[in-house]
Amino acid sequence: MAFDFKKEYKEFYMPKNKPELINVPAANYIAVRGKGNPNEEGGAYQQAVGILYAVAYTLKMS
Repeated sequence: MAFDFKKEYKEFYMPKNKPELINVPAANYIAVRGKGNPNEEGGAYQQAVGILYAVAYTLKMS
């Protein structure tokens, strides 16, 4: 069974009606470092986001 983050960490995904400070536990993330114009067709930014999506999708479905 898949881990349901919204169910396990309700305080992060279902916030209260008023602002409050919370402590978010350490977690692993995937990210792309760099910069670029997101509107540039076929640019480095768009390529990086495409790769990031492909990796995230593969990890989620594995």
